[in-house]
Amino acid sequence: MGELALEHLSEDDIRVLVRHPDPEKRANAAQRICHVVRKSVLSDAETSLATDLLKFMAKDAVEMVRRALAITLRNSPDLPRAVALKLIADVDNIAIPIIENSPVLTDDDLIEVLKSNAAAKVIAVARRPKVSGDLVKAIVRYGDSKAVATVAANDGALIDADIAEDILDFYYDDDLIKEAMISRTDLPNSVMEKLITMASEEAAVVLNKRHNIPGLQAADIAGRARERASLDLIDEDQTDREIREFSLHMAQMGRLSPSFLIRAIGLGRMSVVKHSLAVLAGISSNKAGLMMYDTGPFGLTSLCKQAGLDDLSIRVVFAGCAIYRDLEISGIEYDQGYFQTLMLERTLTLPFDIPDPDKEWLMERLDAKDQKAA
Repeated sequence: MGELALEHLSEDDIRVLVRHPDPEKRANAAQRICHVVRKSVLSDAETSLATDLLKFMAKDAVEMVRRALAITLRNSPDLPRAVALKLIADVDNIAIPIIENSPVLTDDDLIEVLKSNAAAKVIAVARRPKVSGDLVKAIVRYGDSKAVATVAANDGALIDADIAEDILDFYYDDDLIKEAMISRTDLPNSVMEKLITMASEEAAVVLNKRHNIPGLQAADIAGRARERASLDLIDEDQTDREIREFSLHMAQMGRLSPSFLIRAIGLGRMSVVKHSLAVLAGISSNKAGLMMYDTGPFGLTSLCKQAGLDDLSIRVVFAGCAIYRDLEISGIEYDQGYFQTLMLERTLTLPFDIPDPDKEWLMERLDAKDQKAA
C-alpha cells in the first residue's frame, strides 16, 4: 500500500479499518471510506483498493461496521454487486437498506430475496423506488398481505390491469389492500370499476376523485407529518426561550415522548433534546445543559432518570451526545446539511437497535437528504 498514490483514500482510515480492535473506531473509519467512494472520482488503483476494502468491511464480524457500509452506500451505483449480494444475505438491520435502495441489484437478485420468505426483506423489495412488473408478480406470489399492500400503494411499482385484477381476486376481502389500490394514480378503468363494486361508499368517492394519498399509510401519515413538522418548526437560530416554550407545549400535548427525543437526536437537534429533558425532569434548561455535557457519566444518567426515560432511550441519548460532541470537536467545519447527514448515519449505525418506527423515520430523512443532494 505504501507504493500506491492515494489522493482520496486516507491511509490512516485504512489502517484503522484493518487493524483497530475497537469496533466503533472501525465503523467510523468504514463510514469515512464509504463517503469517499460515494463522492469522489477515484483512480483505477484506488477503485481496486476501495473494492477490496468494501469486501473486507462486509466480512467484519461486528454488525456496526457492516451496517455503516450498508447505510452509507445503500443507494450508490459504485457499490460492487458482489458486496451488495453479501449484504442482502445479512441480518435485517444491514440487508434492508440495501434491498430497499441499491441500484446495483437486478430483478433476479431481488426475486431470490423474495424466495427467502423473510417478511421484512420482502417488504423492503416492495418499497423500492421502482418495482418492475415481474417483481410485483413475485411479491404477490411470495409475500404476505402486508407486502402486497405495500407494493400496491407504491406508485413506483408497475401494476398493469392483469396484475391488479389478480391482486383483487385473491385479496377481495382485504380492506388494507383495497385501500392501497384505491390510492394509485394509474388504475385502468376496468380495475377502477371492479374496485367501485367492491369498495364501500366512502372508498368509491375517493376512487372517483382519484385521490393521491396512499391508503396504506393513511393512519400513519398524520403522525409522521406531525413529528416531521414539529421538529422542522424549530430553527437553529431560535432562542433558548423559544425552544423551551416549544418543549413545554409538546409536553402539554403529550408528545414529548422517547420517540420524539430519538428523532431529534438523529437530526442533531441537541438544543431541542436539552430543553425537552429539562421539561421532563422538571429542572432549568441551564442545569440540564450542564448535566448533558458533564464529562462524567453520572450527570447525564441522573438527568435521563429524572426525565423518566427507559433504558433504551437513555442509551440513545448517551450515544447521541457522544456523536454530537465528537463531530463538534473534530475541527472540521461542516455545513448544516452534511452535519445532519453524519448525525443521521451514525445514529442509524449504533450498535443496538432503536425502535423500527423511529429507524424508518430517520431513514426517510436520510433518503430525502440524499435525493436533495443529488
